[in-house]
Amino acid sequence: MKRWTSRDGVGALLLLLLSGAACAEPDWALQREQGGVTLWSRPNPPGPFLAFKLDMQVQARPVALLAVLRDTARHTLWLPGSREVRLLAHPSPEEDLVYTRLAAPWPAEDRELITRSRLNWLSGCGFTLRVWAEPDALPPNKGLMRIRASHGVWRAESLKQGESRISLETYTHPGGNLPGWVVNRVAAQAAFDSFTAIKGLMEAGRSPVPTDIGPCSN
Repeated sequence: MKRWTSRDGVGALLLLLLSGAACAEPDWALQREQGGVTLWSRPNPPGPFLAFKLDMQVQARPVALLAVLRDTARHTLWLPGSREVRLLAHPSPEEDLVYTRLAAPWPAEDRELITRSRLNWLSGCGFTLRVWAEPDALPPNKGLMRIRASHGVWRAESLKQGESRISLETYTHPGGNLPGWVVNRVAAQAAFDSFTAIKGLMEAGRSPVPTDIGPCSN
């Protein structure tokens, strides 16, 4: 049986979908801080899987985050374990429907995730990007586990001299009977690695900035 690693697809479930809040939520607990990226976690009862929050400061404008997230041809550079990412629909400049297939170690089934995102602009060309699962947007594929619970929020705030602060709150239930302690460990590592990779891609500026996102695309 293949050993779980930080590159396994269950951990990758984090970056594409984002956080949910419940009443009387516990406090965030710091897990890791390195290279300008900070990771917190907290329980998300009644299930065993943790919610995560990440934060970083980046030497790039907020719109550079959209450039990375929408560059689906290069998804493997920032989304560990992703086998496929493709745009299903782009109903408006503020909305996307995306299909993602994520690798899982044998004997677990690969996961597939359909998410809708909605963009809301803030002052200074910052934005929030809310993402949630729409599991019934496509018929299920045989041999794949459809993720039904995944939600969260990206926030990109403009700072001085072309810098940005990027944060993400995210929660995903991978489905099936995967053990929480294994998924949580792998997911935390994958989330941190993904955020670090996104930071590097934003600062490198290699992904094309979308041209249909309003005045902040220039």
